[in-house]
Amino acid sequence: TVKQEEMIRLLNPMLRGWAQYHSPVVAKQAYTRVEHLIFRKLWRWSKRRHSNKNADWVRKTYFHTVGGRDWVFSAPVVYEDGRKGLLELYQLSGTEIHRHKKIKGGFDPFDPMWEQYGEQLRQERMWNSMRYRKQWAKLYMSQGGLCAHCGCALTDDTGWHDHHLEYRVHGGT
Repeated sequence: TVKQEEMIRLLNPMLRGWAQYHSPVVAKQAYTRVEHLIFRKLWRWSKRRHSNKNADWVRKTYFHTVGGRDWVFSAPVVYEDGRKGLLELYQLSGTEIHRHKKIKGGFDPFDPMWEQYGEQLRQERMWNSMRYRKQWAKLYMSQGGLCAHCGCALTDDTGWHDHHLEYRVHGGT
């Protein structure tokens, strides 16, 4: 008896989490298969809710066209500012696949010659992890947007580097 809008709000976090968990592997075929299974379940759910209505009415009521995609399970909503829109179910197949980057065979994290390479690997990994984004935001706010080590501005252009962190063993927080 749950409303369509509420069902979408319940399913979206689960679908998004599942898709992001599987994003480092080759999962496009799995995403497509699960999307198909979800579609079949949602179709049966919507038909069961309105057993006396025909299939065309059910399709027009529960499935809409969003952009270039047809048959998107979505509900019309009115936002707080008065705008109207569609709350749509998360699209699994739209999740970006992040390939694992191979590390060079001679890489030694304890060798000072490889320090820049290791820092570059960690910086690239940072953008794919929410934990690092939170760390960067706290660092940015606490230091007024400047690096504590080199004094340069922390921007998208200058980037984020490990030397911007002051480790606890060196007196940092």
